[in-house]
Amino acid sequence: MRTFSARARTAAGVTAVVALGASLAACSSGSGNAESDEVTLRVAWWGSQERHDNFLSLIEEYEADNPNVTIEAEYSDSGGHWDRLATTTAGGDAPDVISFDKEHLFQYGGRGALLDLNTLDIDISNFPKASIEQGSLDGELYGLPFSQNAYTVIANEDLFAQAGVELPDDTSWTWEDFYEVSGQVATALGGDVRGSDYGEAGNATLEMWLGQHGESLYASDGSAEIGYDPATAASWFAHLEHIRDAANGPSPDEFIEEMSGVFEEGRFLTNRSALAFYYASQLPALETASGSKMELLRPPSPDGDVSENGLALIPSWFWGISSRTEHPEAAAKLVDFLSNDERVAETMLVSLGVPASSANQEVILPSLDETGQEVVSFISETEPEVTFVPAPAPPGSGAVGEVVIRYMEEVLFDRLTPEEAAEQMTTEIEDQLARG
Repeated sequence: MRTFSARARTAAGVTAVVALGASLAACSSGSGNAESDEVTLRVAWWGSQERHDNFLSLIEEYEADNPNVTIEAEYSDSGGHWDRLATTTAGGDAPDVISFDKEHLFQYGGRGALLDLNTLDIDISNFPKASIEQGSLDGELYGLPFSQNAYTVIANEDLFAQAGVELPDDTSWTWEDFYEVSGQVATALGGDVRGSDYGEAGNATLEMWLGQHGESLYASDGSAEIGYDPATAASWFAHLEHIRDAANGPSPDEFIEEMSGVFEEGRFLTNRSALAFYYASQLPALETASGSKMELLRPPSPDGDVSENGLALIPSWFWGISSRTEHPEAAAKLVDFLSNDERVAETMLVSLGVPASSANQEVILPSLDETGQEVVSFISETEPEVTFVPAPAPPGSGAVGEVVIRYMEEVLFDRLTPEEAAEQMTTEIEDQLARG
């Protein structure tokens, strides 16, 4: 990993593979510097070359506005980013400003490696409470969400029109309505068309279901514990059986084929499924691949109450500040720029998800095509309705998604009952979390 000023704009990146050291809990911050002092800040992120170029151009603008600040950018692919961060944090040499995803944020913040952003001068007035809560643990804000997403239901409008079936009212529909309308489209069109998929991002679909029942996949206090009753998980597995049987969902063999296939060749993307579960930001890619008009829908709920549909605003990118930084005030000013400045929003658009800042959502709308505007509008429209905030993912949760998918298969093939699958899955997840 090479370190360089943004003015140099050179390439970077090697991988360092180490485990997080015990030194995370011993981190402490410096005292800060006056704004007139010369300051050098290291900033680390991951992603594609396009993302690197975008951030480097923004850093150049920031340096031009703040001539006393020099920023050294450290970037790589995802694996290189996390490996490098583990190495530098364990060695007490972490970058000043660091990008995080939800899966890694509290592995660092919960062990003393990040500052509480609430103690710094950063404007969070335009950020929804639900997103701020997902960057917080025990009242301390370890990561400011830059962007957010929502895992929800997407309908193929063209298939509904061909079947002569109206799109459901997503402000009041129930799961019974979901099964019924899915079955109606599949029956009307026949052949290879199915009513709905199962939600191939298994843990996200399960999390939605748990949220509808006042529970979460993990414990709300950030501990390495589950946050749900196995009976609720059993009801979700029974729901999958309803999709298979009552909603004319894919056969078990088709489910396996979908999971092992190419994204662009999936049933929903090839117009062979009327409804599917995806992240809202995937709408443009889904429409492009399928050639069909798609519609974002709120998830159904048990009783048709929109406030109990399990929809959650899920931050897809956070900015955090190392507790070892010698320049907390300068780092906070940079995070404020990266999170609030209109130039950042106009450059990144929805490449990292919909801006978490409601002000920046308005900023980018004129630059987006119709589908991009639909994604932003959906996030903005549903934000006031959101009541579910998923609990933070603790260490050891990285493979939970694979576990969930495996037990979905067991239920769909009738090899386990919903109750048996819920009990066995829960035991396996608990074992993974205990090992950290």
